[in-house]
Parts: sequence; structure tokens; C-alpha cells
Amino acid sequence: MKDCTHICIVLDASGSMSWLETETKKNFNEFLNKQREFPGKTVFDLYQFSDRAKRIVERVDLSTFQDDLMENYHCNGCTALNDAVCIAIDTLGQELAAMPESERPEHVLFVIITDGMENASREYSAGDVKNRIRHQTEVYSWEFDYLAANQDAFATGAELGLSSDSCMNFCASPTGIQGVTAYLCERSFSIRQKSRRKK
Repeated sequence: MKDCTHICIVLDASGSMSWLETETKKNFNEFLNKQREFPGKTVFDLYQFSDRAKRIVERVDLSTFQDDLMENYHCNGCTALNDAVCIAIDTLGQELAAMPESERPEHVLFVIITDGMENASREYSAGDVKNRIRHQTEVYSWEFDYLAANQDAFATGAELGLSSDSCMNFCASPTGIQGVTAYLCERSFSIRQKSRRKK
């Protein structure tokens, strides 16, 4: 579907993020409101993860949905990042595959955001994440970003098969969260502009 961007965010909700929970909700709601101002259609998915992954926003058309999409974001537990990413990729991939080609989004932006290292996955490894990212990038042209605090995001991203321009370090602080959502706005806007220049 032309002028349609599907944004899927896999967001850390482990215990270390609890002191930033309110700030994260506030800034992500501002990010989502800005998406409504951009041209074209935006569909949004949000997974939060701690000991396990949970999909708290499911394929919402931001042009028509006005509720607080962050109200169910709550932090506790550890960091099962690999499980969350693989579950989100598999779920979205299956859902898009089941849609008529004419209804599939022109662009998929998949963003992983964490303030710590993987420490709790039970089903999937970093290799599983890397294989899925490579497949979705090479076969379906999905775009992936890795945004991380308290680690070298570029080194970790490289282990997952991501180039340096798809990775960003941020500080685990209110200012850092503001930087994350500002980056997401710029990134999603650039995807739309690239699409419109093709016309």
C-alpha cells in the first residue's frame, strides 16, 4: 500500500526502566501524536519486554485511534530481548504474509530499544535474531534500528547484523528518552520522504 508505513517497536520494560516509566510514556505519546501529522498512513505495533514479551498495541491506524496507547506500559523484571524481538518479527511477518499484497505497507520500520543487555531469554538466541533480521531485510526490505543504553549499541547491533547507521547509543535518563523519540520522529519522517520522492 503506497504511503503506508508500519512501525513496530520492541521496547524494554525491565525493572531498570521503572524510574523512567512516566517519562517514557509521555515522550512516546508525543511521538505518536506527531506521526498523525505526517502525510500517509501509519500503522503502529508496540511490544514491551521484561521476563517475557507482551504486545500492548496491535496494528493501530494512528490516523483514527486517539486513546492513550502507552497506558499499559509497565516496568519490572529482567531483559528477555532475544525472545521479544523474534516473537515480534515472526508475528508481524505472518500477519503481513496473510494480507493481500495490495494492502501490505510500503515500508516496515522495526525498532529495538533497550537500556540493558539480554539476560533472560529462554527460547531464542542472538543468532536467531540475526537470522530473522537478515531475512526480513534482504527478502522484504524491512528497516531495522537498534537503540541502546548502558552498552555499546554499535557493537551489539553489529552482532545482530546491523550497520552502524542503524544503531544509536542513548543515556538512560529523561533527556535520553527524549532523544530516542526525537530520533524516531526523524527516522520515520525520512522514510516517508524517501517514498514520496519515488513518485
